[in-house]
Parts: sequence; structure tokens; C-alpha cells
Amino acid sequence: MLHIIFPELAERLRDKVPALGTIDLDMSQLDYQDQEPIAYPAVFIDLENIAWHDVGQGIQNGQALLRFTVAVEVSEETFSNTGRTDAMERLTIIQEVHKALQHFGNAKLAPMVRTSYRRDRPQHPEAYCVAMGYVTQLYDNDGVPEYETISNLGLKVAKGKRPVTNDEGDFIL
Repeated sequence: MLHIIFPELAERLRDKVPALGTIDLDMSQLDYQDQEPIAYPAVFIDLENIAWHDVGQGIQNGQALLRFTVAVEVSEETFSNTGRTDAMERLTIIQEVHKALQHFGNAKLAPMVRTSYRRDRPQHPEAYCVAMGYVTQLYDNDGVPEYETISNLGLKVAKGKRPVTNDEGDFIL
């Protein structure tokens, strides 16, 4: 499902929060300093859990938990007046991301609702990180059987008669 909803979520964030430097799947990029540099502010998206329920005919609905980790570079000291304004301004990105996501939905994704907010990776040397959890309902109809359509087929049955099959499987009236 993430391969379907990630592009739509990334596009939504790109449109609503143009200041974002990185929007990516969460593959623990914030945990490894020896890789390619991260363009801050950044959002990393993960689909943590889906509790699927069969609706029937191969269709499923699932309650999903999505996690958005927002990383904002805050290098200034916030206890002094010199860097406080810049640092606090950067932290507003977290709320902008929330505004872009709260109640966002489409055909495969019901409107999302934030359910958690916690400080994440407090030891990170470059960024202030927050993980926000959102619940939504997902719809998956990929399991619906495919039926072949037969066109240009006409069948006339005389009143009081019903078609039967012969040994070859052909219909006989």
C-alpha cells in the first residue's frame, strides 16, 4: 500500500509545505551520519501498521497507522535572544506539516487524523525531530477477481425451455 499512497502524500506535502528540503520513505536516514547529507527541514514517512478486514469479493478495508518524522535543523542556542527567533521560526514547519496532513484523504486513503506527537531522536546532533502518528482507513481492491467479458454473444431461449450443456460443454436449447 505504501507504494500507492506515498507519492500522493509526498505531493501533498510538497504543495502545502514548499520549505521542505527532503520528503522520503523512512529508512532510518536520521540514524546514520555517514551517508548523503539530508536537506532540512525533512519529513520521513512510514506505514507502521494496517489491521485489515475483509469486506468481501476480494476487497479489504484496513485501519492504518502512518508515522511522519519531521526533522528541523536548529543549530542556534534557544536560551539566548540572538538565535531564538530563527530557531522558533524553523520549528513552525512541524505545525505546517500537521496542517497539510490533518483530514487529508482521497480514493484509497480516508481523511487522516493525528493521534500522537512525540519527540524523536533527542540525541540527533543536527536536528530537532518529532514523530507524529496519523490514523486512516485504507481501501484495497487488488484482490478482486478479474472476469473476462464476452461480447457479441446472443442467446435466445424459447419460452418454457432452459439451456443445457452437451458433452463438449456447448449450450443446447
